[in-house]
Amino acid sequence: MAEQRSLEIERLVTDMDETRQAITRTAGELSEQIRASVDWRRQAAHHPAVTLGAAAVAGFVLGRLLGPVLRVGTRPPKTAGPLGTTPAAGILLRLTSAANLARELAGVPALLAQLAGVIRPRRRRWTR
Repeated sequence: MAEQRSLEIERLVTDMDETRQAITRTAGELSEQIRASVDWRRQAAHHPAVTLGAAAVAGFVLGRLLGPVLRVGTRPPKTAGPLGTTPAAGILLRLTSAANLARELAGVPALLAQLAGVIRPRRRRWTR
C-alpha cells in the first residue's frame, strides 16, 4: 500500500513537472508572438500599403493641425470684430474648421485605394 502510494506521488510529481515545462514553453512562444506582432518594423515590412496610407493620413492631419501655427509671417485669422472676441464666433470658427477637415478627410479612402493599386498592382489571370 505504501509502495503504491509512493508510486502515485512520484507519478503526480512527474506530471506536475511536465505541466510546468509545457506552460513555460507556451508562455515563451506567446511572448515571442506578441513581440513579433507589436514590432512596427516587421508590420511595416509585411504591410507596406497600409503603412504608407497611415503615414499619409498622419502627415495630412498633422499638417492641417500644425500648419497655421508653423507658418512664418502670417497671423492667425481674427474671430471677431473690433468689439472683442465673442464665444459664439469662436465656436463657429471651430465648427467651420472641423467641417473643412471632415470634407478633406472624405477623400482619403480614394487616395489610399489609388496608392494600394500603385504599390500592389492586381495580378492578371492569363487566359488561353
